[in-house]
Amino acid sequence: MSAGFLALLDDVATIMSKAAAGLDDVATMAGVGARGASAVVIDDIPVNAQAVTEFEIDAKREVPIVRAIERGSLINKSIAIPLAMVVNSFAPFLLTPILALGGAYLGFEGAEKVIHAVLAKLGKHHEDKENGATTVAKTQEEFETQLVKGAIRTDLVMSIEIIFIALASINDLMPDSHWGMMLITLIIIGYLITKIIYGLVLGLLRLDDLALHLTVTAKENRAGAYKKRLAVWIIRLSPPLMKTMSVVGAAAMLFISGELLSKQFTFISDSVHHITPEFISGPFHFLAYSVVGLTVGAVLIGTMKLAQRAMKDPMPGGG
Repeated sequence: MSAGFLALLDDVATIMSKAAAGLDDVATMAGVGARGASAVVIDDIPVNAQAVTEFEIDAKREVPIVRAIERGSLINKSIAIPLAMVVNSFAPFLLTPILALGGAYLGFEGAEKVIHAVLAKLGKHHEDKENGATTVAKTQEEFETQLVKGAIRTDLVMSIEIIFIALASINDLMPDSHWGMMLITLIIIGYLITKIIYGLVLGLLRLDDLALHLTVTAKENRAGAYKKRLAVWIIRLSPPLMKTMSVVGAAAMLFISGELLSKQFTFISDSVHHITPEFISGPFHFLAYSVVGLTVGAVLIGTMKLAQRAMKDPMPGGG
């Protein structure tokens, strides 16, 4: 009886050790996948914060709106994860082209940010608010609904990119990973990244409330003076913080864009490695791949503009 019980304990210990090893692998894979998707995440935070702050919204409605977008983002991840698993299991040859398309999209988004920033410096920046919420909505409720739906549509593209980039990073690290472990890892990455993004979005939106709270609760003593000084610094640093995150996000997008495109078009990576000076290989790779992403994005923007112009101004002589 005792021997059988001890054997059972030994089996339980073996199972637990295997489970712990599996969790360790999942943690490793999740870390690698999250690092691979970090560029999209960094850019996603200020984008989503701006989506709420860009329009006139009651401060009391900011949290419910962000929570609604967060729920939509989790639904988007639940679409992106099965899609990634199906492609990875049944059509893995599509992974690289899909990543290249994602890279092209990231290049487009990053180049658009750079072009807008340059035009703004030259005084030629033109705000083009195409969001229907600013012109179509007749009530505040309808306005918020349209804003949430628009943000969720944008998030769907970001979610697919995040999951596929994470999947590619995991495949690079552990190409023989079991599909069940990979599925669990992608679910963990999708959930944690969503919570991190929208938690930080709420944090950015609430910086002014924090400054107000510090000012109101400050007493007329040394501690109160420090509180007031901190509140002033928070108010001063909030705009540069948002701008810095946008710049870092755009730079990361362009770099990841060039890197993803080089996986599909290997001559890019061959050329970069061929001309790379050994003593500055890291910074040079970042710069070279960023230039590739910026170039591809600029070409896509130019092509899109020409196509739009051609559609608006048909050739003379046409019926």
